[in-house]
Amino acid sequence: MSKNKIKPNFFIIGAAKSATTSLSSLLEQHPEAAIVQGKEPHFFSVDSLYSLGWKKYLELYSHCKSETAIGDASTSYSRIRYHPKTISRIKKHMPNAKIIYMVRNPLARMESAYLEHMASPGGAIFESVSDAVTKQPMIIDSSRYWEVFDAYRQHFSEKQIRIIWFEEYVKNTKAVYQDVCQFLEINNNFSPELEKESTNSRAHTLNRAKQLGANNLIINTEWEPKVRQQVINEIRDDNLKFLKHFNKPVNYWGELF
Repeated sequence: MSKNKIKPNFFIIGAAKSATTSLSSLLEQHPEAAIVQGKEPHFFSVDSLYSLGWKKYLELYSHCKSETAIGDASTSYSRIRYHPKTISRIKKHMPNAKIIYMVRNPLARMESAYLEHMASPGGAIFESVSDAVTKQPMIIDSSRYWEVFDAYRQHFSEKQIRIIWFEEYVKNTKAVYQDVCQFLEINNNFSPELEKESTNSRAHTLNRAKQLGANNLIINTEWEPKVRQQVINEIRDDNLKFLKHFNKPVNYWGELF
């Protein structure tokens, strides 16, 4: 495949803290798959990056050779309230792209996002997860799974979109990985070396915080009951639509709803 024809044909759009790093790293092991340099270029979501042009973006795939499945794994592509042009831009350049959307228990995902904020260089410091979601509504918005899915299916057929459930991925990574490979039309009998998997787990995040000199960082993932209920109320209708559409029980994520 000539270099000037190499371009992505699938996107892992998020949600953040739902094992996108893990899946990307396992796909990188597959001889028929490749992931963009840097994993998260945010090209289609960030205006200043998109303005650099399509040719500049394609330079991030210069390492690719003859892989069948070539992907961009930018979690900002699911933050459609903050980057409203993302979907139409992807559609413009890659109308036949396949979309992988990874979702997770919404409150557990928010807790993990809070940790990520705390461990990031120059990131905001919050007293607790309740403080974080109150001051950073994007953390809540990233768990509006139906809103994101419904927006994407307005531009891409549902056959082009695959939902990956974090809980199922963690329980049986190999089986879900094989399903993803089948979706991407690459050999689904390939077995990645799971011990070489890259993750962005809680332990990894906290260790990163220590390396930044934040040894005294106080982490509080215990929800204030009032805030927790307010968050559940905000996302209830959205999440229930999502669960129903994919034939999941109301209590799939416990007794949230």
